Amino acid sequence: MLSRRGVPLAVCVLVLRVFRSRTSVHKRLAEIVIDAKLAGREQVVRAARLAEEQRIPLIAVLVRNDGIDELALVAAIRRQVRVPLIDPALVEHDPEALRELPQEVCRRLGVMPLVISSYDTGSRVLQLAMADPTDTMAVAEVEHITGCQVENHLMPLSAIEELVQKAYRAFVTEVMRRERIEGAQPVPSAPAQVHDTHRLVVPGMVADAAPELSELPELDAAAPSPPGTVPFHRIVDEASLELRHRALLELLVQKNIISESEYEEQIRLLMKRHGGDH
Repeated sequence: MLSRRGVPLAVCVLVLRVFRSRTSVHKRLAEIVIDAKLAGREQVVRAARLAEEQRIPLIAVLVRNDGIDELALVAAIRRQVRVPLIDPALVEHDPEALRELPQEVCRRLGVMPLVISSYDTGSRVLQLAMADPTDTMAVAEVEHITGCQVENHLMPLSAIEELVQKAYRAFVTEVMRRERIEGAQPVPSAPAQVHDTHRLVVPGMVADAAPELSELPELDAAAPSPPGTVPFHRIVDEASLELRHRALLELLVQKNIISESEYEEQIRLLMKRHGGDH
């Protein structure tokens, strides 16, 4: 059985269970919205069903369809989730980070890649702006696509959508320009700043103290639809669903997030629950 995003449901259940136990994200978005009295329980349930049907993030339905104030929602998330808040006006586009994640994925998940860094150990870390940093499935999908460990940051949904549009349009334009210049050398991106503690400093990161919401820049809620761009060819696009499933499972096992036996046990439970229909 597959989830709405094409990921095996057994893997989804185990990832959610482990992610909740290992991170500072304890509350999901639905709980945060209800606790902050931004919407009633029945309204959130309806929004969740619509998000599931349309295969879009819950936060997109809450903001666009239900008209929940976006800044109030950001403030509520900020109080419950210990992740940095990013000022959209100060974000600088990192070509290496944009190259790792297709634009379609960013628009679908409500995320924006900020900076990617590599360490001597061979590990890579992707700083990711998210409209909903409690969306553990989005984090798992991005880590699966990029092969990077994700460190998420908070940013309003409309700001992410506007940045994704501008960043990828500029990126594609630059790539096409370079292809027309014979013998052009690639322009190296500015290296990420790393403190001695190996904490990556992302341009635009707001200090640990929560800022006043009035200091955030105006958000363009009616940003125009992005123009068509030439999609980048990725090896993963050629892989079958079965191969992607196996790759994701092996990655989770290698990272000691789940084991083969836990995975098989979860499949047995789901088959029993659904009468073997998978």
